[in-house]
Amino acid sequence: MRLAVVVRSVDAPSHRVYRENVVRALAASGIHGIPIRRHGPIPPECDVVWDPGLGMRPIPPILRESRVPVVVTFHGARIFSPAYVRKAEWVVARFYHSWLKSRILRDRIWFREVVTAVIAPSQFAAQEAAEVFNVPLEGVHVIPHGVDHALFRPDGARFMRERPYLLHIFGGNPMKNTERVVAAYARLPESSRPDLIVISPWDWRILGKFRVRGVKVIRRLVPQPELAKWYRGALALVAPSLRETFGLSLLEAMSCGCPVITSNRTGCAEIVGDAALLVDPCSTEEIAEAMWRLSADGSLRRYLREQSLRRAQAFSWSRSAAEHAWVFQSLLAGASLRSA
Repeated sequence: MRLAVVVRSVDAPSHRVYRENVVRALAASGIHGIPIRRHGPIPPECDVVWDPGLGMRPIPPILRESRVPVVVTFHGARIFSPAYVRKAEWVVARFYHSWLKSRILRDRIWFREVVTAVIAPSQFAAQEAAEVFNVPLEGVHVIPHGVDHALFRPDGARFMRERPYLLHIFGGNPMKNTERVVAAYARLPESSRPDLIVISPWDWRILGKFRVRGVKVIRRLVPQPELAKWYRGALALVAPSLRETFGLSLLEAMSCGCPVITSNRTGCAEIVGDAALLVDPCSTEEIAEAMWRLSADGSLRRYLREQSLRRAQAFSWSRSAAEHAWVFQSLLAGASLRSA
């Protein structure tokens, strides 16, 4: 099978990781991915078109012109979340989000006619896709992301610092709840708290909010091999997102045996199961308490490490790709993948 894969020049790191790993695993099953730009053209020899990055961007018009089945992966549209709109800091950003929301709502008129199958990485994302695009929920295929267990593993190198540390990752998305994470950290007793390492290539926007003793900012995009070292050396990953359709960093951390503090709602709780400390992401007090518990209780960290490693084993890119392959192959076999 020849699969036309929409590739964008600018993509979120997590979307790129998803696309590249699935395409690589699909090749092993005889499905050859052919990259195309969002304006096309679609090579005539392709059997299926797949857009793996639908979400916070307009629907590519090239999909409307396709003469072969179209599959899209929906990663969520946080612009439809009131919490996200309130967090948008710039007037320009708010204007763009308003324009994008109206564009997506307009495009969904032809979306149901053109798109043959929708994939979502979680039940939360599937529910949102059904609501945003007005498609039957049972017609959205939930296929979780995977994790590279050869890279994100517990027995590799780790960063050993003079002081123990908690880890937080901020990529420019206000839904990562960075302000509350820092505020919660500031509540911990200064004399005994660990450092808080914030990986933030976008810190120029909120650097003033990091001025708390013990907060250390890494101001660059960290490559995955280095990120794995940070996970292994951390007391915990602090990731109480306000909303998340999957949370790839949660899975990467768990695969490294790093305890996780995350949100008790949206896709976060769905992905981690009972292998993490769940908190109300709107409660600075709960986040601070979870930080303190994991910093002070070694037995709790060991327990969550074991639970995390067990949970992470349920996710792999080969398994994810196999489920993608089933969707693509069913289209060619003429199976009806969507309800009437």
